[in-house]
Amino acid sequence: MVKDIIKAIDALKNTAVARCRERIEEAAQKARVLRGGSPAEDEKKHPCSSEPQCGVTSILKRRHGL
Repeated sequence: MVKDIIKAIDALKNTAVARCRERIEEAAQKARVLRGGSPAEDEKKHPCSSEPQCGVTSILKRRHGL
């Protein structure tokens, strides 16, 4: 039962973080447009985060935001 609760909390946390990242990206795009650049300008492509990563650094980044 404890594992189920932890899984549910992790899922909620991941959803909240994803929403925050989307909002930050939208705000950054609006700032780029207001600055006079195109929305696609300065945009860097990030690797897909849906793929599981097994490295210690990637786990720390995902878990603690390092």
